Amino acid sequence: MNYGLIEGQRNTDWIAGSLPYEVRNPSGDWTPFLPPGEFQRNHVFDSMACVTFSALNSIEVQHKLLTGTHRNFSDRFTAKMSGTTDQGNYLFKVADSIRKDGLVDEVVWTTADSFDWNQYYTFPSIEVINKGREFFNDWQVNYEFIDFNRDSLIYHLKHSPIQVTIPGHAVLAFWSTQQVTKFFDSYEPFQKEWTQVFGSALKLVLTRKQKVMTSE
Repeated sequence: MNYGLIEGQRNTDWIAGSLPYEVRNPSGDWTPFLPPGEFQRNHVFDSMACVTFSALNSIEVQHKLLTGTHRNFSDRFTAKMSGTTDQGNYLFKVADSIRKDGLVDEVVWTTADSFDWNQYYTFPSIEVINKGREFFNDWQVNYEFIDFNRDSLIYHLKHSPIQVTIPGHAVLAFWSTQQVTKFFDSYEPFQKEWTQVFGSALKLVLTRKQKVMTSE
């Protein structure tokens, strides 16, 4: 069953080793930084935006680590800007959209429980699009595909949570041992465990931009 994942990778995509490695969370356990769960499906339709939900969960988790505060970004904005279809989306397309279009808070581009597909995927106004680019005033996001074996996940989870894929679905790995990986989902229950092999893994890295100090 497909929940919104299109598997695939380009030969031009960044792969492990492209980004500087940094131990930000020595335990590799991101449980204390997890956001409240959000549903990709309401009582009317399924947004097929699991790739967006898992990607933004990663950014929100890292934002909590770096700032101490939770920030809720609009899944609806990124799902539309990244070109999500009724078949879903690719990991790299959502990551590219975050890097190119930025992010807006949920309160800027909200979602109502009564939305249908067309309402959810209405194109944002130019004001909202410009607001998304303001994200780059303070933050930058980079990404790389990594090996999805357990050793690799345990290693890279000390840097950031990892977007991983299971059949037909993209989720966020937030802790792993050699036997089991815990992941954060966009369906209840939000925290689940996985003991099988993943299909692919992508590491999104949120970094605060350094302010340039100028002298008067």
